[in-house]
Amino acid sequence: MNTWRNLPGKIWVTLVSLDPRLRVRARRAAAELSPGEAELFAAMSRYDLAHSLAVAARLADDPLLYKAGLLHDAGKLRSELGLLTRWLYTGLEITAPALLRRIAAGIESQATGEGVMESMWGTPHGWRRGLYVQLHHGEIAAEMLARMDSEEELVHLVGHHQLEPRDERELRLKEADDAL
Repeated sequence: MNTWRNLPGKIWVTLVSLDPRLRVRARRAAAELSPGEAELFAAMSRYDLAHSLAVAARLADDPLLYKAGLLHDAGKLRSELGLLTRWLYTGLEITAPALLRRIAAGIESQATGEGVMESMWGTPHGWRRGLYVQLHHGEIAAEMLARMDSEEELVHLVGHHQLEPRDERELRLKEADDAL
């Protein structure tokens, strides 16, 4: 969740994303992942890589949470979620959350299809699909991970990282994510 409190963390992640060694660090971190998971992780934008590496670093004491930290934003598909849509979402989340909820409800009502991926493709291309991806990126990543037979608990953590935590692991992932 974006708030004024995590703005310093977002600025720090933005600066880290400019580091020319970021992809090297990401390749090293991806050694903990299966080949399919590593490919999904490597496809992330520079900002999402930097953010995910920072989240995972806060969870390094638990191998499963570390992997979840690396992959939790893998559903933010670069092809569908552009920079302007991200800024729109973040700006509305911070300054006008009620308006964002109304817009999101309208987009949800337009989404057609069974399951999150099919609904995404059924959402009109452009900023609407981008907002759908932003709203459902955890579920999108979880569906992709499930298709590659990732471990069930990893799929669950990634898919639920934006929801109300139900146990200690979910809480730790959510807190690490929300801090940055």
